[in-house]
Amino acid sequence: MRLFHLFLRRAGVTASTARAPRSTSRLTVVCPREHLPAVRRQIYRDLHADGIQVAQLSVDYGQPVGMVRASITVDCPPVLRAELMSRARRLQAHPGIHEIHWGAQRQHVLN
Repeated sequence: MRLFHLFLRRAGVTASTARAPRSTSRLTVVCPREHLPAVRRQIYRDLHADGIQVAQLSVDYGQPVGMVRASITVDCPPVLRAELMSRARRLQAHPGIHEIHWGAQRQHVLN
């Protein structure tokens, strides 16, 4: 790891540039298939705020029979992260939602 940091310093990359906070997060919601339209409306209503935007929503129907998994990519500035987390917790109280998984979007690089 020290060698990598040395490489970054010699390349002219500062530590603050290399560790800039991400503004993209991913929220995964599991719900019954028949509740999906209401859950989707609730997601857009709850997550839409000043500076918080739903960038992408994809639905996976490959869950156990009758269940779907909706993956929501959210663009949110780091200063609004606390507000985004509180809105995600409020989504958990929606009667049609069974599970919510929250985390940063991962970028996979293949060499």
